Amino acid sequence: MGASKEIRFDGRVAIVTGAGGGLGRVYALEFGRRGAKVVVNDFGGARDGSGEGAAGPADKVVDEIKALGGEAVANYANVATPDGGESIVKSAVDAFGKVDILVNNAGILRDKGILKMEPENWQAVLDVHLNGAYHVTRPAFSVMRDNGYGRIIMTTSAAGLYGNFGQSNYSSAKLGLVGFMNTLKLEGVKYNIKVNTVAPIAASRLTEDILPPDLLAKMNPAYVAPIVLYLCSEECNETGRIYNCGAGFYNRAAMMTSPGIVIGDGKKVPSVEDVSVNWAKIMDLKGAKEYGQLNDLVLQDLLSALEGKKEPAQTGGGFTAVKEVFEKMPGAFQAGAAGGAAVVFQYCILGDGGGDWSADIKDGTCAVVPGVHASPTCTLKIQAGDFLDLMNGKVNAMKAYTSGKLKIEGDIMKSQLLEKIFKF
Repeated sequence: MGASKEIRFDGRVAIVTGAGGGLGRVYALEFGRRGAKVVVNDFGGARDGSGEGAAGPADKVVDEIKALGGEAVANYANVATPDGGESIVKSAVDAFGKVDILVNNAGILRDKGILKMEPENWQAVLDVHLNGAYHVTRPAFSVMRDNGYGRIIMTTSAAGLYGNFGQSNYSSAKLGLVGFMNTLKLEGVKYNIKVNTVAPIAASRLTEDILPPDLLAKMNPAYVAPIVLYLCSEECNETGRIYNCGAGFYNRAAMMTSPGIVIGDGKKVPSVEDVSVNWAKIMDLKGAKEYGQLNDLVLQDLLSALEGKKEPAQTGGGFTAVKEVFEKMPGAFQAGAAGGAAVVFQYCILGDGGGDWSADIKDGTCAVVPGVHASPTCTLKIQAGDFLDLMNGKVNAMKAYTSGKLKIEGDIMKSQLLEKIFKF
């Protein structure tokens, strides 16, 4: 087997926070070694975030990158403030003209049991890890959006994914970063911005008194850098994923949801006893899966499970052509059911006999026009034949969606209005 092509970052600009030592330093050096221009951010405070900060750690790493023949600038801002985040991104834009890559790595520790966890220690850790990632990511995302390219890394921890005694503040912040990623991955799709999360297990000043000495010796931060840099490369197309990494071991972590069970007929609220009797089925993870977004859970499983409890209404308009549907749509509009909603549905009917139409619902009126609307609320894509089957009652909307025949983009939840406001 031949050697794989070297992954390079020539022409890319990378920001690494908390890069004065440990993992951040290793990331910054490797980016610089592989051609990226690097902003080395480090506040230079103590492990718990205290102190006035210092320029030394960041400056030293910049010198190391330059010694390797790379380009780098230092930034000493504190990620825990909005101004600090803006400053870090400004350093990249001022020095190199853009931002392509952001590794949110900065962190502090203030470990205590919950009863000894004073509010200031709780807040300080959230301010650096969770708020800090927000403060830097927001301005960086803006620059990436304008350039149509971005790679963002969040740093979670096994403590956040699985829990660790005495780290309620740290684990809360770290799992919060997973939630942050889950939404950013959706917002970044149209701009080619990919967002992933790593959970490193590595020797650093944050772990030196947590891990056993024999294990600590095997946890060189260099083992974490390869997956971080791969996730930041053009070669990687993953987004919205979580990876554990350390000592040469790498795997993916995911939140899984069980198939569950619908209790009752949907008309009567289940009792506590009903839940108790069905507890084993609620808990059973056999057939569990992960979801890409909230709407997949609501539309694919919750609503389809409820649909399974009743026979779908087989009503339709006897349509023989797609165009007929849109000609009759204004007359089928139920203004009273719209409830004052303001929404634009864009229909993209694919294949022979298809076309594009938009239905603009506003102020109790419905305007249907051919063509593509400039800013639809919700876009529905479906083949012409499947659309006619849907409108003629041969298949219901939920089955069309869950089978992949109907694709919905934008504000998916608004699509649920359609059955209420159009009666053919």
